[in-house]
Amino acid sequence: MHLSKFDRINGVLDEEQVENWVAEYFHSLLNIFNAFFCKLEVEEAVSRMSAIPFEKLVLEQLAEEDEEVQELARCEIRQLAEIELEFMRAYL
Repeated sequence: MHLSKFDRINGVLDEEQVENWVAEYFHSLLNIFNAFFCKLEVEEAVSRMSAIPFEKLVLEQLAEEDEEVQELARCEIRQLAEIELEFMRAYL
């Protein structure tokens, strides 16, 4: 039996806890990638950032979690990546 990283209150997933975990995970990845992207032109950085499979990465981290957690995490990281890319494109 797997113990989840996330709480359920009366059987209901604590979505905020999942969203916070995903945000922390996403920003830790960005810190790593920014070390490389800062040496590139903005257009190249946007292109490379677009190619990062964020959804796959988060799902690998949450492989032991149930489908509800995985789907919420997938949607959340997709949204965070889109926001970051939109911000980066503003510099083009």
